[in-house]
Amino acid sequence: MNMPHLLAGLLLIAGGNVFAQDQALLQEALKDCDKNQLTMNMCASHRYTTADKTLNQQYKKLMAQQDAVGKQRLRDAQRAWISFRDKDCLANTGLREESGSIWPLLHYSCLERHTVQRAEDLKLQACGMEGCAK
Repeated sequence: MNMPHLLAGLLLIAGGNVFAQDQALLQEALKDCDKNQLTMNMCASHRYTTADKTLNQQYKKLMAQQDAVGKQRLRDAQRAWISFRDKDCLANTGLREESGSIWPLLHYSCLERHTVQRAEDLKLQACGMEGCAK
C-alpha cells in the first residue's frame, strides 16, 4: 500500500473513532441535559439537528407536490427563510466570540424554535385547503 492510501485509511479509521466517541458523549449528555453547561449545549444542538431533519423531510414532501414554477418559488422562499432565521438568531444571541459558554445553548435554541415553526408552516402548506389528516 502506498503512503497516500495508508494515510487516507488511517484518517478514516480515526474519523470513525471520533464519530463513535462523539455519539457516545451525546448519548450520555441526553440522559441528563441539565447536568452542566456542556450537556445543555449538546442537547440544544441535538434538538436543533432533530428539528432540521423534520424540516428537510417536510420540505422534500412539499417540493414533490410542486410543478417547476412552484419548486422554484419554494426554493427561493426557503433560501430567504434560512437567511432570515440566521440573521434573527444573530440579532438574538450575538456572535459567539461576544458571549460565554451559554452561547451555543441560546443559539441552537433559537435555531430550533425557528426550524420547528417553519416545518409546521410547510406541513400546513402541504395539506392544502382541506387541512391535514390527524
